[in-house]
Amino acid sequence: MPHFYVNPKDIKDKSFVIENEQFHYLSTVRRFSAGDEINIFDGLGNSYKARIDSIDRASMKGTILSSKTFVLPKVNISLYTAIPKGERFDWLIEKAGEVGVSKIVPVIYLRSVLKELSENKIERYKKISISASSQSWRADIMPVDKPVKFNEAAEKVSKEKDTLNVLPWESEENKNILSLLNENTDIKNINIFIGPEGGFDKTEIDVALKNNFKTVTLGKNILRVETAAIVASSILTSIYNL
Repeated sequence: MPHFYVNPKDIKDKSFVIENEQFHYLSTVRRFSAGDEINIFDGLGNSYKARIDSIDRASMKGTILSSKTFVLPKVNISLYTAIPKGERFDWLIEKAGEVGVSKIVPVIYLRSVLKELSENKIERYKKISISASSQSWRADIMPVDKPVKFNEAAEKVSKEKDTLNVLPWESEENKNILSLLNENTDIKNINIFIGPEGGFDKTEIDVALKNNFKTVTLGKNILRVETAAIVASSILTSIYNL
């Protein structure tokens, strides 16, 4: 059974309250009743086994029975990705959250098709991330940041300590992720940069190399944005965070 998100402000002194959309889902869709035990999390790294004590028209209240602190990943893996069209970005966010990506940063490249996101979409992406945490039993919530231009992102991450910046590139033929990791130990953060459907512009590759990015191949096949993002993320999260 998945566990369910409860705003941390609604968890106090061994008790909890669930309202609004989550209340409707648990009471009407899942049909939980008073006396049922459920698992909840606060998005800050804490999971709880809890019991529903009462349900009224607008909320359910209950008692915390036990708690478990989320174990932080050994390596934080952030995904700096172009924005694919339509619902493909929804899918990317969902799967990245499930496999354990620490953060998604939408990146605007020179050949990007989509170059902005509305506040409504950012809010929707947060709900998708919450759902992914519930499904995969994460106790934290993977944030989805506002879009940033590639050059700005490259300059920023190049200054981070104990960080490896990885750029899957179709023109890289020799170096893969595993061989790269064998050459770089004691890494605490990995940033994966996924380019747009039209590929990286040459000037962006120049910027990446200037900032000590490491180019890798994901294989001979050309992958879509969302496929490349999840393939690269899955390889890295399986290596470091099992």
